Amino acid sequence: MNIFTAKLVDAAKELLKAAGYFVENLWHVEDIHFICEQTNQPSISDDEAMAVFTVANEQFEGETGISWPQLEKALNVYQQRKTLLSSMCETNSI
Repeated sequence: MNIFTAKLVDAAKELLKAAGYFVENLWHVEDIHFICEQTNQPSISDDEAMAVFTVANEQFEGETGISWPQLEKALNVYQQRKTLLSSMCETNSI
């Protein structure tokens, strides 16, 4: 992250804090890329990593929140959905 982007993120966090949001733990697409590397899963794009966050949000539980295990689970669900969709598309193209 370049210095301009870092300052912009810090300013955005301060704005959100002033509005009453807790923003000390922001997740980043690099976190999803790291999980892929650590779990020997195929690399995914930044857009796909954002889709993983969407899955994590769909499965959000107030008691546990979004954590590493939740993100790992969301990545697995995303990969399963992607595989299923790909196989459905292949079947329909025959």
